Amino acid sequence: MAELDSISDAAQEEAARPPKDAFGLALWLLNSLGTLMIAAMMVLIVSDVIGRSFFNAPLNGVAEISSMLIVVIVFLQLPAAIHWQRMTRADMFLNRLAARSPRAGQALEAVFAGIGVFVFLVIFRATLPQFTDAWEQNEFFGVQGVWTLPTWPIRLAILVGCAGAALASLVQVAMGLKRAFAGTPA
Repeated sequence: MAELDSISDAAQEEAARPPKDAFGLALWLLNSLGTLMIAAMMVLIVSDVIGRSFFNAPLNGVAEISSMLIVVIVFLQLPAAIHWQRMTRADMFLNRLAARSPRAGQALEAVFAGIGVFVFLVIFRATLPQFTDAWEQNEFFGVQGVWTLPTWPIRLAILVGCAGAALASLVQVAMGLKRAFAGTPA
């Protein structure tokens, strides 16, 4: 059991260090920014609860800001989750297939990653005009006169996250195809 704990500790230490390659470092930085936003959202929510409970003075817009932050956090952390294969999935079928035919398992992994590239490019393409409109029209959300925030940073985070996720998925496609056709183990 101690051996498993040391493996887990070593893996956690490795994951905490910034990668040496530029692409991995960029994804690590996006992931770290998302983590900082989680901390900021927690501070915002706790401040609202304390203000509401003890001073009868809630903060305006906490629910709306938190809902937007969740979107930003997801899109900033998604590319790193794809790149380091940390996406949650049910892989009973894939594990069985890979055990019987590693090449077929890798090829199927490449197909799934290819679908991911397509999906993220579709989201990117759909969000780009919304970002442009939000930037040009100075679009805000909130209650005018009480609090407002611009929407373009949220749309920019979606664009950056989709671009990173598409690139990370493309890397997964290349690695999966290389393993499938070269017979390299997973």
